[in-house]
Amino acid sequence: MNHALKKWWLARHTKHYLNNHWHLMADIFLLVIILSLGVALIILRFYPTPKVNLNPINHVVKDVAISATSSSLLVNVVTPKININSGQSFLIKVTLENNGKNDISALELNPNFLSGSFSIYKLENINASSSLKVKGRKLILETLKAGETEDADVLVTINAKKDSPRKIDWLLSATYHEGGEAYKKNYDLESLKLITNLKIEAAAYYNSPLGDQLGSGPIPPIIGFPTNYWIFFEINNEGNDLSNLAISAKLPEGVTLSNHKTLSSGVFNYNESQKRLTWTVKEVSVKNGLYQVGFEVELLPLAKQTNTNPLLVSSISYLATDVYTGEKLSGKLLNIDTQLPLDTINGGQGVVAK
Repeated sequence: MNHALKKWWLARHTKHYLNNHWHLMADIFLLVIILSLGVALIILRFYPTPKVNLNPINHVVKDVAISATSSSLLVNVVTPKININSGQSFLIKVTLENNGKNDISALELNPNFLSGSFSIYKLENINASSSLKVKGRKLILETLKAGETEDADVLVTINAKKDSPRKIDWLLSATYHEGGEAYKKNYDLESLKLITNLKIEAAAYYNSPLGDQLGSGPIPPIIGFPTNYWIFFEINNEGNDLSNLAISAKLPEGVTLSNHKTLSSGVFNYNESQKRLTWTVKEVSVKNGLYQVGFEVELLPLAKQTNTNPLLVSSISYLATDVYTGEKLSGKLLNIDTQLPLDTINGGQGVVAK
């Protein structure tokens, strides 16, 4: 073994070290590294590994959201009516209770929505005895003493964008101070449902909006001579589907129904003895666009109707069910006479002449 090392050393000394001392320095450097690594491995093998504390560090942060268990404020909101119309006010009943030992001050209640399609248009506290005040779109209370309760009847008006979700998810954010600490807490509110936006239009024409002549007979109407007009009912529905929609109306004295009509969907009936007509549509889908019925009526002006605008259709009413909310929708429309306000050609030419 020693002979082999000696032979290797003489050969390397003759070949490298005599000609260039850098080879000798490089070998010495490598030898030192190898010895150092060997010593380090021996130390790691026998030296005990220190234990690491894995327990989390507890940070105390003030003026941030604090859990409900540490809060003395109780907030209860009752919404008597959950089916609402966009832009129309509805009532919520707010009860605030301080069940702690310290006064609550600088209380702000801010309604927030989970969808950007909705916004608060107006808040109004109609409870005159309440200390809860309205500031812009927030409710504020200067002080709620320990053990006290505050009630408020708040009218809320919500604006909804067109094509907004039909369900309104919202919450009430409360910020306040108690015992030298600032608190923030969110209280979930009962979800609301948007009632469909239903518009029904009824109008009479002698000429169509495009100028086509629909009616016949003298304009203005003349006593003893028949003049025919077309009546149109249109359903414009945005939001939710409808079921069992029915529109009914009566034909007044001097007006009869002809046999001409046009119908996009549904069933049109006429009870001649009662002079009552009805249009029923079992299902009105918001995806199907416009629903329309048109029918022709004949007016034979009477002498007592001279210098008047005789009625063509009266007692117009409608009834339908909002499928999503279950809300019953009903209403009445204005009577239709010979003034023809939407007829751009013959509007205002409905006064009966002799």
